[in-house]
Amino acid sequence: MPGRWPWQHGAAVPRQRRVAFPAGLALRHRGAGAVNALLRFGRVGAAFAFLVLLVCLVAPTPAAAEPSCPVRAPRVRLAVLDKPVEITGTQSIDAMHAESGERRTAQRHHLALTTSRVEWHSELNAHVSRHHTGRGRVCAVPAEVVLTLVEAQHRISIAAEVPANGCLWQAVLAHERRHAEANRNSLGVAARTARAAANGWAERASGHGATEEAAMARLQAGLRRAIEPSLAAMRAARARAHARIDTPAEYRRLSAICPADQARLATRLRNASGD
Repeated sequence: MPGRWPWQHGAAVPRQRRVAFPAGLALRHRGAGAVNALLRFGRVGAAFAFLVLLVCLVAPTPAAAEPSCPVRAPRVRLAVLDKPVEITGTQSIDAMHAESGERRTAQRHHLALTTSRVEWHSELNAHVSRHHTGRGRVCAVPAEVVLTLVEAQHRISIAAEVPANGCLWQAVLAHERRHAEANRNSLGVAARTARAAANGWAERASGHGATEEAAMARLQAGLRRAIEPSLAAMRAARARAHARIDTPAEYRRLSAICPADQARLATRLRNASGD
């Protein structure tokens, strides 16, 4: 009585609300002054003077550095929206196999299917400073990060061929609820790890670009990279939890209970196949 639990990750386009920040102090151009000061030391040996002059000329000047970034004081908030599990009994066994992508055989029928789709959304507010050198360089740092993990779909479908509300139907539902509980537990773990990852990222993150839009885009990309491992770990944890539920022993148990309903189901399946 296999169940399949496809997990899909949808990431909504993060909304941006940029908060203006006082412009950072412009760095002074001191490269030429350093060269002139060196040239005034005419008594320094020629070789030494040339070496120091060469180092001074090739060293990066403050004007070429990245822009000064605002002081970091990020706030991270996370919400979890876990919808109640929807229970339906309208899908046929064939429809369930079509949804799961697994071929139906004489020995293999999906009598139930638990599906879950988790999405995460983010809202990123930033402090921005501009480096006034004529290059238009911008630095953005996180001011507030709002993450939302949403169980966008959580559904248990019991095959229409299973006698409704009977002994077998109830047994199948109890089995599928174990899968739904595994989904719920893994979502809670993912929320905690995602919050920790977002906190760590926000403490050190910065985005640089020629415009505010470019700087924010780099911040958003960094946030996605920080959060994705938590979601990947959730997917792996779900797969392990479902495998622990769907054991050969569990299938043997389910096939041996509710003999009256099992017989009715077998008759329906034979009639449907024309045997």
